[in-house]
Amino acid sequence: MFSPALFVSLLLLHSAFCAFEEEESDEEFALNYLSSYNYLSKTRSGNHDQTTAVKNFQKFFGLPVTGKLDEETMYEMKKPRCGNTDLNTNGQPHRQKRYSTSWDRWRKNNLKYYLSTGEDMSASDQARVIAKAFKMWSDVTPLRFTRTFRTSEADFRLSFGKGSHQGVPGEGKCYTPFDGKGKVLAHAFYPQNGRIHFDDDDKFSETGSFWTGSNSLIHVAVHEIGHALGLYHSDVKGAVMWPTASRGTPKLHKDDIDGVRSLYGKSFFR
Repeated sequence: MFSPALFVSLLLLHSAFCAFEEEESDEEFALNYLSSYNYLSKTRSGNHDQTTAVKNFQKFFGLPVTGKLDEETMYEMKKPRCGNTDLNTNGQPHRQKRYSTSWDRWRKNNLKYYLSTGEDMSASDQARVIAKAFKMWSDVTPLRFTRTFRTSEADFRLSFGKGSHQGVPGEGKCYTPFDGKGKVLAHAFYPQNGRIHFDDDDKFSETGSFWTGSNSLIHVAVHEIGHALGLYHSDVKGAVMWPTASRGTPKLHKDDIDGVRSLYGKSFFR
C-alpha cells in the first residue's frame, strides 16, 4: 500500500532533483552564453578559464565581480539581446577608447538599403520604423540613407527569419542560426557586408510593450544599424550599442555618437 510518508519522501526527492536539474541547466546555459559572446575564447591563446569568463562578463555589464553565477548574473545573461559578440576572439574587450569600433567603414556617404519585412507589423509600419532608425544615425553624421527595392543596388539588406534563416531573396542561408523566442533578437554584419537579420520568432512592435511581450523594433534596428556601420558593443549602460535590448524609442548616447563620428565625421548641419 502506498503510504503518505513514502509519498512525501518521493515528493521531496522529486523537488530536489528538479532543483538540481535547473541548476545544471543554468550552468549549461551560462557556458554556452560565455562561449557565444567570446568571454570563453575560441582561440588557443585566449581565455579558457570559466571563473575569469564570468568575471569579465560581470565587469562588462557593471555587476559585482564575484566570478560566480549568482542570481544577478544569470538574470542579466537571460535578457533578450543582440547576437553579436561582446569581446574579441581572444576574450578581450574590443574598445581601446570610450567607444568601440571595428575600424572598417563604408567608403561613401550616400548608402541604400533593402528591406524584406517580417510577420508582426504591417509592411508600411516596418518601413517607417526602419527609415526612422537610419535617420537617427544620419542626424549625427554626413551619411544619407535611402530605400531601394532592388537588392542589387542595396548596401544594407535587412530581413526577418527563423532558425536557420536566409537573408533577403537570393542571398542564401545565414551561417549564424537564430535560437528561438526570447533570446537573440537580431544580429548584423560589419562593413562592408551590410546584412542585418531580425529573428521572426520574437514579437516586435514599434516601441515594444511589456503587456504584449513585444520587443522594440526601433531600438533593435538602431542598434543593429550601428553594427552595420562599424560599431562594436558598448559597455556603457544607456548607450544604444549596449548588448541587451530595451523597450521604448532609443536616444543615441554620447558614446554612440563619438564612435560613429570617429568613422564618418560629423553631420554637415552640426
